[in-house]
Amino acid sequence: MSETEGVVKYTCHFDKSRALKPALIRPIESCRTRLYAMGLIGAYPDGIGYGNISQRAGQSDTFIITGTQTGHLPKLTPRYYSLVEECDDRGFCLRATGASKPSSEALTHGTIYGLSKAIQAVIHIHSMALWKFMLTHDYLHTAKVPYGTVEMIEEVIRIYHDSNPLDNPCFAMAGHEEGIICFGRDMDEAERVLYGVLKAYLER
Repeated sequence: MSETEGVVKYTCHFDKSRALKPALIRPIESCRTRLYAMGLIGAYPDGIGYGNISQRAGQSDTFIITGTQTGHLPKLTPRYYSLVEECDDRGFCLRATGASKPSSEALTHGTIYGLSKAIQAVIHIHSMALWKFMLTHDYLHTAKVPYGTVEMIEEVIRIYHDSNPLDNPCFAMAGHEEGIICFGRDMDEAERVLYGVLKAYLER
């Protein structure tokens, strides 16, 4: 990899508390189990995990996300999830609670939720084949900026500045090798968007 994976770069104000209720993580965990089986979420040989999933908590700006460095685990219990209660793009910080700290990509997820109230789920996976395919075909992509940075947040806002994000809910992270993000009005839609890219790649 071209950069250190899994490092939290934003300021995280974390209030460790009891694990989230099982019902809150069920839709995320169901999707994550399938993506883990496909190798789209997992860990590299050096043990560093990759991939994360989140879902908006009701109609609020809060969201539930997989915890940092959990990619190597086949299944996650509620203790490996975090509730992000507040995101501050300008201050490059967030506030979260739960039994685990949120993913290193949590602030990027928060930026995506900020694009539209209709966005309810965000999936971040790693695949070199799909990533290269997206960068060389007609898909949105960011500039070559590192993950989890202010520059990445600015890039996400830039690529959707003049469009409805749900008209094109998938992009490659050019500066984050293998990184792809898909999102949707619910978890099922976000997952279908990802499979749409996979289908296009296989039929190329």
